[in-house]
Amino acid sequence: MIRRLASVAGAVILVFAGGLLAVVGRDVLIDPVTATVVVGLVLTSVLWITGSLADSVSIGRGAVPWNVFVGAGNVVLSVAVVLLTVRSAIATGTESAWLIAAAMLAGGTSLSWQGVQIAVDSRHVDLEATPSSGRVLAVALLVAGAFGVGLLAGTVV
Repeated sequence: MIRRLASVAGAVILVFAGGLLAVVGRDVLIDPVTATVVVGLVLTSVLWITGSLADSVSIGRGAVPWNVFVGAGNVVLSVAVVLLTVRSAIATGTESAWLIAAAMLAGGTSLSWQGVQIAVDSRHVDLEATPSSGRVLAVALLVAGAFGVGLLAGTVV
């Protein structure tokens, strides 16, 4: 399930990064933090798409399996998003910006943990082509809970 969705998510993020540059212009890349975030988004897309399309990539005498690319993409994305929100909180200094940065730090930590677990093919993530129905239900409940918390945070702030 993770592998099938990686190319779609990678393409969406790549379009988002391109759209961001089209809307605000290339001049924003002068700022090192903004440039790092945009490069992080593009790198995430490339890693996810590569992991989704290739079973492994030969590097030297060894081969890197697909799950390493997908997991590394998760870590890169979490670092880029957390960096952007912390920078925004520092720039504005408002309590709501710091609350959002704290929430993104918590989410980014979770995404990074998941990325590492995917990269090492841990027992904590399901890399099978057909996950169990219990796992699908658990993921759906987690997504619904995260969406509910996001709506609550968005209406309170």
